[in-house]
Amino acid sequence: MKKYAIYLLGVLGLLPLTCAAQQAPPDIPDAPKPSHSALTSAPFLYSPPTQRERFKNYLRHTYGITSIVEAGVRGGIEQATDNPSEWPQGAQGYADRFGSAMGQIAIRGTTEYVFSDLFREDLRYLPCPSPCADSAFKRALEDTFTARKGEDGHHAFSVARILGPISGSVVAVNTWYPGGTAKSESVRETARTFGFVFARNLIHELRSH
Repeated sequence: MKKYAIYLLGVLGLLPLTCAAQQAPPDIPDAPKPSHSALTSAPFLYSPPTQRERFKNYLRHTYGITSIVEAGVRGGIEQATDNPSEWPQGAQGYADRFGSAMGQIAIRGTTEYVFSDLFREDLRYLPCPSPCADSAFKRALEDTFTARKGEDGHHAFSVARILGPISGSVVAVNTWYPGGTAKSESVRETARTFGFVFARNLIHELRSH
């Protein structure tokens, strides 16, 4: 866990530099913005996110209450299944697993932020207007692997949403997981992470309608 703590502190320490490097001019106060329902129901009104909106979405999605809940649930599941088995049970074991989950979320979110900016992908959540033609399940699955792109906000395969979960899992297994952990655990961790991402998206969809 010492390596994990050092790595996570390094990630968090880069946030001020990232913010400064990506700072964009403030939005014009009186500039009208289309509502979320208008964005989804009328594609021609779609407006790509500003740099400030990208960064705010990154902070909210990576370090918000939903991430803390995700880490808590994931830590509880891994505690119950004794994964990794080298870590103890009890309060110390849960703290290790919770910290590991938060570290993976931080790496995942930071990777998504960097690659979404590089490939100009919009990772914001834009609710479907009610009544919605698509099911919550379909939209949640779509938001797990795709993002909005271009000036019209069309959905397309997302590099950021694929590399984010993979990066968090690979770094965890190769950095702070107990020595001797099988490399195949990276694949299992990645699959679990995509499952949690889908679950978060589905809960978000169900709550918005």
